[in-house]
Amino acid sequence: MPNRLFKESICTSQNLNELSPEEEVFFYRLIVNCDDYGRMDARPAILRARLFPLRVDSIQEVHISKWLQALSNHNLLYIYEVKGQSYLQVKTWENHQQIRAKRSKYPDPNGNMLADDSTGNQKKSSANYSPRNPIQSNPIQSNKVIK
Repeated sequence: MPNRLFKESICTSQNLNELSPEEEVFFYRLIVNCDDYGRMDARPAILRARLFPLRVDSIQEVHISKWLQALSNHNLLYIYEVKGQSYLQVKTWENHQQIRAKRSKYPDPNGNMLADDSTGNQKKSSANYSPRNPIQSNPIQSNKVIK
């Protein structure tokens, strides 16, 4: 599971501020369990097991359903169905997280497994999809020093 980075602006998010403390904790646990595209299985039983593995005795599926609805109502995610299966997508994921995987583990709302670009066309998966980190890049290429 990839690590997630949170921006400090999460503390001043109006959408998050409107959540109850339980809904906010649910949202953070959701973020760290989503795939690289901000998607996940939206079945309450699955979410309960994945997000609260040490609290399955105290967290009920009805809580999960209520919190999912609250996040949807506060415009933080949307729930969609593909071939009878429920999935979720965190809104504005691409604005806050780096997408490193070539494809999502879950289908998008159109049933595609690759991310869609802004034109609605399916992106071609490519090993060069993620931008290189200039801090970690090697300054020597083809035995020549770049100045």
